[in-house]
This record gives sequence, structure tokens and C-alpha cells, in this order.
Amino acid sequence: MAGVDVTDLNRRAEKVLRSAAGDEARESEAREELLRLAIPLVEGIIREAFATSGFPAEELFRPGYLGLLNAVYNFDLSHGQPFAVYAENLIKGEVRGYIRERAARAACPLWMNDLNRQVERAQARLLGEKGRLPTLAELADAVNIVEEGIAEIFKAREALCYVSLDAEQRAHDPAPRIDVGKIRSLRPTPFPIEHRVRIASAIERLAGLEQRLGEGLLEPGDDRPASGPRS
Repeated sequence: MAGVDVTDLNRRAEKVLRSAAGDEARESEAREELLRLAIPLVEGIIREAFATSGFPAEELFRPGYLGLLNAVYNFDLSHGQPFAVYAENLIKGEVRGYIRERAARAACPLWMNDLNRQVERAQARLLGEKGRLPTLAELADAVNIVEEGIAEIFKAREALCYVSLDAEQRAHDPAPRIDVGKIRSLRPTPFPIEHRVRIASAIERLAGLEQRLGEGLLEPGDDRPASGPRS
């Protein structure tokens, strides 16, 4: 990549790995130096890969820098990839996510995001239990949504997930019409479906926080990791 000495970055990243087995202070210094030297990598990726995104480079630098931080502090998880390749993938992933989150069309209500995640989790759980992909009826039963409602959720997934990275192409992104009225509970519940979805999501988040507290990953009263940068 123009303006970046990839060979030097890879060499310094290997030095970080070697120092990880030694003094913690030296390891920290090595990672900080690698982070400083790799900043031009973020700038180059934004300039070359996201020039037509419609977002200013300085705005995209922030998520790109988060991707770089992730790479620097988790390079031992790269499974043998050269540091520059590993970092580039994480930087691009963060920037793509940032663009898609902010450029997505408001094609469906906010609670649909939670419902989409619940469908994803149900699909993964059923796959593990049955050893195959679930049928529409099985998925509908798992999330307590009628089958035609599941079909509308899939439409919403297209609207939520498909966002072009090019600003001009985004004008032609699919924007399916979603009939929210078809998204109904399969079995009777005491709450309107949007409230039920949000309550279920809140309970899941609380359960996750409780588990992390029990594992010592969170300090009481804090919903952030207790130590170290994380992806």
C-alpha cells in the first residue's frame, strides 16, 4: 500500500509476539510503537478503498483506528497471517460496518433490529440441536412469530443488511416494502409484539452481563470490559 512499509510493519509485529513471553512493560511499548507506525495503514485503506463512500476521510478514520487497535492487541489471534493483512481486514471490517450502520435506510422500525437478531440466534440454536437448517415452521415456532411474519422479517433483513459502500450506488439499493402488520405472535402473549421483542432483548442483555460479571470480565456497575482492548 502506498506510503506504508508493509515489510517493516510485519517485522515489528513479529517482535511484539516474541516479546509477549517476556516483560509486560516491553510488550506494551512494542505494541504502542507498532500502533503508531501502522496509523498510515488506516489512512491508506480509507483513501484507496472508501474514496467514493460519501463519508469524509476524517470520519472514517475513527472506526478504522478501532480496527487497527484490535489488530495490534490481538495479533496473536491472526492464525499465521502477516500483520498487515490481518490489520487490513479488521480495519476494512470496522469501516464497512460504520458506513452500513449510518447509511442504512429507515425501512423498518427500530425493534426490527432486535427481532432480526433473535431470528439469527434461533436459527443457530436449531441448527445445533437438529444438525440441519430449520424449516420456516420450526423457526416461526422458536421465535413465536407466524410464518408470514418470518417472511416479512427476511425482507427487513435485506433492507437492513444490504447497503452499498459507494454513495452513488446507494441510491439504487433495494428498499423492500415491509408489511409490519403481518408480523404477529404465533401464540398469545400479554404484550404487543414490538414490546415483547424489546423485553426479550433486554433480558438477554442482562443475562449476558450477569454471566460476564460471574466470569470476572466486568466490574460491578460497569458494562465495559474490565481489562484490555477487545474486538
